[in-house]
Amino acid sequence: MLSLGLVMSASTLAIAGLKPSSSNQENQKLSETLVAGNKGLRFRRRRMRASRRRTGGFSRGVCKIGDEEKQVNVTALLPQLQSKELPEDTQESSTNVQIPVELTVEETPTFLVHITETEAEEAVFTLITEDGSEVVYETTVSLDNQTPGIVSISIPESDPANPDNELLQVDQTYNWFVTIPCSLADWSQNPTAEGWVKRVAKEESLQQELAKTPDIDHPKVFVEHGVWTEAVSSLAKLRERYPNNPQVQADWKDLLESVGLENLVADRSVNSPESAESGVEN
Repeated sequence: MLSLGLVMSASTLAIAGLKPSSSNQENQKLSETLVAGNKGLRFRRRRMRASRRRTGGFSRGVCKIGDEEKQVNVTALLPQLQSKELPEDTQESSTNVQIPVELTVEETPTFLVHITETEAEEAVFTLITEDGSEVVYETTVSLDNQTPGIVSISIPESDPANPDNELLQVDQTYNWFVTIPCSLADWSQNPTAEGWVKRVAKEESLQQELAKTPDIDHPKVFVEHGVWTEAVSSLAKLRERYPNNPQVQADWKDLLESVGLENLVADRSVNSPESAESGVEN
């Protein structure tokens, strides 16, 4: 493990699982729920929420493990900007693109990144305040030689150093990073993906819809309310829990394609406990 000066003493939390149904009747209802009224899960932002820093959500770099050098790409699973959304003077250079700030309604959101094949043993997740003056949370995530694939990082509800304080405050914006620590000497050269997230209060209408909607339809509810973080993370859970359900896979494909992440549709999760626990033929 790395010795990080800013790491808070906390363990990375894994994604919470959805309990799979065990009866044929329940499985049939699941499929019917998915098919009914489904016109393709497509995410569209209600409005642009630009971050203050100009940067990209994708990074590539060269990792040297032993005597071998290998390019590693890290991509945050965030909606990609289309060329028509960019100012004319930045359309030719992705490095000048402002990342939109996505929303979360949870105290403990889950962030997803894709990492190409690497022999690096771990990644580092860092969450900082909007102005960059404070590290809110930092932890390491074991890769365990399972890349390439999608890595999930969940943050705890409270500050490990001060359990009475919530890590994410409502109406506050945060900047997060996932870094492959190939070089401890020059951190700036390490492959890093980043994103921006703002925690907002869970509207009563959203709470009511979630309460009356089966878990299988929660991603659709989050999409309709413009909440990307929970839309993609809740669907990722379903995808791992029901690996052979065609409609779950179709929803995953539709959602990622709608935001420019079509090249990641086929990639598996590498650190979700769902993969090891489910074994469910749905």
